[in-house]
Amino acid sequence: MPAHPDRGVLREQLRALIAEFARHESSAIDDDTPLISSALVESMALLNVAPWVEGHIAATVEITSFDLAAEWDSIGKILDFIEKYRLPSASGR
Repeated sequence: MPAHPDRGVLREQLRALIAEFARHESSAIDDDTPLISSALVESMALLNVAPWVEGHIAATVEITSFDLAAEWDSIGKILDFIEKYRLPSASGR
């Protein structure tokens, strides 16, 4: 069974994905850069991140069951979400 990608690999994949939806230059995005609260990314744009997250936790993300703007407001928070909900058998994409 393939191992989970490490946090660094996930970080780079997520940065590339978020860069597609960022309103401004995204090269300065680090793990703690606010995405939604700084208006760098619209909260609706993060819905496009949900399928990517689902692939890494091997489960459906019920976006109505949590505060998307709070729990996914930074790359670090999205990575923490993946680590929290990832199943041991999730292979990641």
